[in-house]
Amino acid sequence: MPKHPPSTHSCVEHGPSGARRLNGAEAIVIIVVVAASAALVAFSGAPVAEALQLLAGAGLIAGVVIAVSTRFSLRTVRTALKAVLTAA
Repeated sequence: MPKHPPSTHSCVEHGPSGARRLNGAEAIVIIVVVAASAALVAFSGAPVAEALQLLAGAGLIAGVVIAVSTRFSLRTVRTALKAVLTAA
């Protein structure tokens, strides 16, 4: 019976095949969102829950604007909205 040599590629060395790192633009957006929410809570005295609701609403509006501007189908927008609303 032939024996197969052990695989030279392990998940520990290279990580899972589906994983990817954030690019610079994505990292900057995350940093700005975190900084904006911290500033909103610290300087305006808004409760954390209201600050998160405001940021979530702004993100939803931004997603719809991007979807419309890139001409996604209405079905794609509807699916995304359903996913967002059921997660909340």
